[in-house]
Amino acid sequence: MYDKFLIPLDGSPLAEKAAAPAAELARRCGAEVIFLRVCPEAKQLPEAVDYLERVGTEAEEEGLSVRSEAYVGEPAHRIVQAAGEESVDLIIMCSHGRTGLARTVFGSVAETVMRYSPCPVMVVKATEPPKREEQDFEESEVA
Repeated sequence: MYDKFLIPLDGSPLAEKAAAPAAELARRCGAEVIFLRVCPEAKQLPEAVDYLERVGTEAEEEGLSVRSEAYVGEPAHRIVQAAGEESVDLIIMCSHGRTGLARTVFGSVAETVMRYSPCPVMVVKATEPPKREEQDFEESEVA
């Protein structure tokens, strides 16, 4: 059913929260995991490769079949493109949980990926609470 998962990571601990449920599901399905890091600039690639190597090694130590890819580009576009090129069965990613004005200004990579993905997308909700100014904005929207 699910043979190949794509897990986009941006290097933040928040994004890595998608790795745990993805690893559990991959174990149950016997699926290969592809960690993907998209960098806005080429000069960031060496750091991205080192990061993916560390994350991949940790996943392999847990018994997973892992591959890592690092690219330069716009994250949402490159994630969708990689999913098609790799014929993945499922994208598993974390939402940074931006809401209100922050979401409008910065956009939502997860939302864009869900809209254009060639396969199902599982979004793991961020567990960190919104920043205080976002909470104030949300509360004023509701009132």
